[in-house]
Amino acid sequence: MKARQYLLEPSSGFPMTPLIDVVLQLLIFFMLISRYLPPSLSVTLPEAASAHVDDRPAVSISIDLRGQLTVDGQLADWARLPGLLRGRDPATLVRIAADRGTDYDYIVRAMDSAAQANLAHIALETAPQQ
Repeated sequence: MKARQYLLEPSSGFPMTPLIDVVLQLLIFFMLISRYLPPSLSVTLPEAASAHVDDRPAVSISIDLRGQLTVDGQLADWARLPGLLRGRDPATLVRIAADRGTDYDYIVRAMDSAAQANLAHIALETAPQQ
């Protein structure tokens, strides 16, 4: 009789441990995968034999063939670019990733905006030569 009453009693709580495990695993997965997401603009970088990876913290500027611009993966416009770069540490590296067919004027404008924001360390991204 007691066994039957025990089975009919409602559960006193929800098991939280499996839920926490799943949430932590999802958090770790998204943290790792976000590092390897492609940039928001599709650019074909020019190739260079001396290309190497530089993992220093930096602000990333991407420019596509039509002159569209992203700053750290967020769409931006040219008029706001100096303001987006202003206020950063002067030792911050500015990485400019421009499509190989991009008009040279866009690259110069990005470099000039970095100079207006007192950022002197500029790197032009390239792909390793095949």
